[in-house]
This record gives sequence, structure tokens and C-alpha cells, in this order.
Amino acid sequence: MNTPTVSCTVLVVDPCRDTQAQILGHLQDRGFSVITASDPSTALATIELTAPDIVLTDSFLPEGSGLTLTQTLRARQVPCPVIVMAAHQSEQAVIHALRAGAVDFLQKPVGVEELAHALQRARYLLPADMAETPGLVRSDYELTVDSDPRHIPGIVSWLIRATAGALSDTTQLHLRGTLQELLLNAVEHGNLEISYQVKQQAIDQNRLSQLVQERLAQPRLVQRTVTIHVHCDRQAGLLEYRIIDQGKGFQWKTLLHRTAAPCQVEDASGRGIFLARSFFPNLRYNDRGNEVTVQIPIH
Repeated sequence: MNTPTVSCTVLVVDPCRDTQAQILGHLQDRGFSVITASDPSTALATIELTAPDIVLTDSFLPEGSGLTLTQTLRARQVPCPVIVMAAHQSEQAVIHALRAGAVDFLQKPVGVEELAHALQRARYLLPADMAETPGLVRSDYELTVDSDPRHIPGIVSWLIRATAGALSDTTQLHLRGTLQELLLNAVEHGNLEISYQVKQQAIDQNRLSQLVQERLAQPRLVQRTVTIHVHCDRQAGLLEYRIIDQGKGFQWKTLLHRTAAPCQVEDASGRGIFLARSFFPNLRYNDRGNEVTVQIPIH
């Protein structure tokens, strides 16, 4: 197995400890970082926290929960490629796995070379980090995303993977939380016009998801999008994220003044902005309040 030029994290989802150990042994000292989960629910929580590059999952037949995990990741637009494993490699099993969203299928027990080729193919599907691409001086991304908050975790994972791989682990963690908060504000408070007070009331009544779906059902709001501009200038040592929603904006000067100290923050979104500014003090809004920019130094 050839050692990858860039470290790659593989999440192995399998209820069998022996299988987990076998795959760990195959990948040990070969440039891969391996983390494990024993079931799909644990895997989803792990993916949200660690954003692995590739997911290698048992199909958990006959229940098929491994395929359900694959379908869930695709529905959430989580960018990591999924490789499905199964003890029996029938044509029907392969078709089911690929239709669920897998990029490859392996028969168990998985051999070293077979695993190596599958992971190499999956690595080709990963977005290249623009800050680490040799010879690249400046680059720009522009993403337009819808206003469904359920899609934000997958979008943030893609952004981190594609644009922030050169940052330290701590900075990536801070950036992930910041982008999550700013995109959530852009969608909920901006495009869907859910005020902080209305959101808190919905949370207290355990009906926030219902409220969001009600707003998304309104023709005036459902067509709104959020635009994300990412600019990388290696000569200037700068990575910049600019998030623009199509809402009315908000009184950001008052909010930022209130968020100067955490004890003065009265709502969850205000606390989120306080944390974002703590991580990245140069966070700034446009006059209208529907556009926010975060800049991160890079070396």
C-alpha cells in the first residue's frame, strides 16, 4: 500500500471489534488516521465532531442500517466518500450500496491491497485544499446554498475540508463553530426572518423544527439563498470567508456592543457571535447587517 502524500482520516463503522482491529492493522503506519464507531448513531455523532475524510462502513445486513447511514450522509450533503463492506458480495448488494450513495463496495474479510485501492479511489473524490495546492497564489470559491438549516453541517464540513486544511486543528475547530453560527444566523434570522425572541419561544415549546418548516413553506422565503465567498491569498497570508443572506439585515452594532462581555448577552445567537468574535476579532458586518466577513491569517 502506498503512503498517501496527505494524512487522511478514515472512520470505520463496524460492530465487530476484530474487524475494526484488522482494518487498523492494515492502515497502521501508512499515513492514515483511523477512528472507529460500532453503530450508525455513534458514527453520525463522530462525523459531526471529527469530519473524517472517508467513511468505511459495514452494511449491517439484514437490517441494512449501514446503507441507511450512507443515505443519511448523502441527504445531509456530508462530503466524505462512503465505502460499504459486506460479508456477501452479491450483485444486488453492490447495486443497493451504490444506489444508497456509496462510492465503492468491499467484501469481508477485507484484504490489504483491496482496501488500499478502494481508499485511493475515494481520496481522488476529496476536494483539494486550495491553501495547500503547490503553485497556487490566489483562489476564490463561491457557493450558493438554500435556507434549510439541516444542510448547514454538511456545508461547513465541505468548507473546512476544501479551504481550511492548512490551518491548525485548534483554528479549524474554532472556524467550524464560527461558520456554523454565522450560517445559522444567515438562514434563520436573515432569510427565514425568525427573530431571536421567536426562536427562543419555539425552543421552549419544542417546536423549532416545525417553525423552520413553516417558514420554508412560504413562497416569499423559500427561494432565498445564502452566498458564501471564500478568498485565499497566499502572498498576503490571508484566508477570508464572506457570508451574504437575502434577509432584511439586523442592528449588528447594538448586538456587537452588547456582546463585548458574555454576561451581557441575552440570547443564544448573541452568545454565538460573542464566541465567534473571541476566536476571530476582525469579524465584521456590512452596514445593512446581511453580510459578515471573517479573516484568518495563514502562513
